[in-house]
Amino acid sequence: MAQFLNPMNAIPQLLLLTSLISGAPHLPAPSGPFAVGRVAYDLTDASRPEVLSADPKAHREFMMYVWYPAERASQAAKPGAYFPGAREIDQAPGTQEIRDDFENLWPLVVSGAIDPHVQEDAPVTPGPARFPVVLFSHGLGGSSFEYTALIEDLVRRGYVVAAVEHTYEANAVAFPGGRIIPYSGEIVRQMQVPKGASFDDWAPKLLAAAQERADIKAADLLFALDKLSRLNTAGDAEAPFTGRLDLTRVAAAGHSAGASVAARACQLDRRIKACIDADGGGYPFGAFLNGHQAPSPRQPFLFLEVYRPPMKMDPAKWNAFLARTDEQLRDCPGGSYHVTLKSPGMVHGSFSDEPLLMAGSDDAARKAALHNLRLIEEVDGAFLDKYLKGEKAPLLDGAGASAEITVTRNGR
Repeated sequence: MAQFLNPMNAIPQLLLLTSLISGAPHLPAPSGPFAVGRVAYDLTDASRPEVLSADPKAHREFMMYVWYPAERASQAAKPGAYFPGAREIDQAPGTQEIRDDFENLWPLVVSGAIDPHVQEDAPVTPGPARFPVVLFSHGLGGSSFEYTALIEDLVRRGYVVAAVEHTYEANAVAFPGGRIIPYSGEIVRQMQVPKGASFDDWAPKLLAAAQERADIKAADLLFALDKLSRLNTAGDAEAPFTGRLDLTRVAAAGHSAGASVAARACQLDRRIKACIDADGGGYPFGAFLNGHQAPSPRQPFLFLEVYRPPMKMDPAKWNAFLARTDEQLRDCPGGSYHVTLKSPGMVHGSFSDEPLLMAGSDDAARKAALHNLRLIEEVDGAFLDKYLKGEKAPLLDGAGASAEITVTRNGR
């Protein structure tokens, strides 16, 4: 979502009414037996200083939003906002990044016109079943809320999703009490190639900077997993899902820069049993960052990417990049899948809500965006169902090959 086009000088109620009349951007309602519940946690890791804070005494603090299968038609639940804290963010200084990110959708986000089909603090769906868990990391300058449709689909499939808002790398993070921490441009500045410098010559420094941030955000995911373990203990009144998480079945997933975070978390913690890298590869690093010369993740690994034509560059360099990617995936001891999606309109942002919301009332654009989202959901669901639920995955292991989905299987 690129550049903000419309100043916030309209009345939110008028925006809401106008959007309803003209056909507001909306997300697909998740099907299945569950409603979608969500609860928020403000987490502080006292063992880690916050290197991007102006306060030298600050420690790493971030928000975790847990999305879970909830009881339908609960009287105790209340409708959730698409982006919690949007109004407070809108009033806070230094939040231009989120306006640029959402473009002309931002007034609709603030007004509450976009319905996420989620209920805040809803009772978990009744029954003895325990649910596998997916730890989720968003892209740089984005937010986990921009993947609401994808997250809601996972909940529909019977997963609990713990999505982390990575402070200073999210477009803005709203904390309880109205405190806002906006995006920091320092991360991008650290990874900029100086004018006149060669990209290839600068690549080791880019890798080091990106790896440092991936380490910090992977530690966020693992701290979140520790918190889930405590919340899951019997009698903990903080969580509606106490006792319902199956923490022997955990996956880490991320998109774009978040994909490297998921991969790093998998390298660091064997509690995680499967790993999804959604369109996180990039020249010249391969499918994921490997700045520590650590081996490929031992867990079953899904590298799901959008098809891109070969870059216009030295063929030897391009082929070396492809070979590095293949080598990383072949070296995953738990086996890996390299899945490429090729469909009209399929782009890097197709993993998020952006194409659906930007389509507005354009039926053709909305149909294409929804089709592409469903392709992504099918692949993610097949992989998670196989490795966290023990189900067969014909999409990946048999009938996956098609004009839109190309599957390369490595190892197990």
